[in-house]
Amino acid sequence: MSITYRSRVDVNAIEYKKFCEEIESIFTTDFLEKNPLVESEQYVPIKDAENIRMDPDKEDRIQVLMNKMAKRVHARRFQLFPLFEDFDRVRNGHVTQSQFLRVLNDLGLLTLLTGFEKDNLLEKFRVRVGGRDDMDYITFCHELNTLAGFEAGIP
Repeated sequence: MSITYRSRVDVNAIEYKKFCEEIESIFTTDFLEKNPLVESEQYVPIKDAENIRMDPDKEDRIQVLMNKMAKRVHARRFQLFPLFEDFDRVRNGHVTQSQFLRVLNDLGLLTLLTGFEKDNLLEKFRVRVGGRDDMDYITFCHELNTLAGFEAGIP
């Protein structure tokens, strides 16, 4: 990074403005203040858990247990997000593994899973955040709500 933005005038400095412009270009449309009628697209980061690929046998087992949990969520009309958000103070979409399991237990979903199924579920939604393994509850909730037949954003 320091080589890319190294100042041509002073080798011990970086071109901060160039660096900031490149970072901001990821999140917004350039020169929006000069052309305010341009449609800008919202930046949506790719969730790591969506990209996790497991062997087909594990994926099938996870699909079966997600369907099992979705039936309970649908029958009892559970609101999943608020319970996870209570633990997610920085609102980054991740909670620790123990917090994830606690929410599942509070909802009565953990009793539906065997130890082996629980391990597969944790493996599916585990993401690396800041040097530790956390759980991507947003992807989990979206998938479970979809299987339960709930529309996104509608309680």
